[in-house]
Amino acid sequence: MLRDALADEYAVATVPHGAAALALTKHHHPAVILLDLRMPIMDGWSFLEQYRRHPNGVSKIVLLSGHPDLAAQAERVGADGYVQKPFDLERIRETIARALDGTARS
Repeated sequence: MLRDALADEYAVATVPHGAAALALTKHHHPAVILLDLRMPIMDGWSFLEQYRRHPNGVSKIVLLSGHPDLAAQAERVGADGYVQKPFDLERIRETIARALDGTARS
């Protein structure tokens, strides 16, 4: 759903899990990564830990989660923004824009 909704504004790539995202970022350097924290194979926490070690790991990170304390988690890992599930599309767009211009976390 997000891919289709954002494709008019951004070049969007999707992957099924964190390990695939990590592999993708070795060759592509997205401006923003929308990171779901619960994924199969490699969750968002593990992805983020490994991605930040990578020399090209400079993309803005926006967390997507239903975690009850997401704001604190986003701050703890240095995310550039977060969106609590369930979310609406306008909230996603606003958070991406703020992450890209560096003005806010949520």
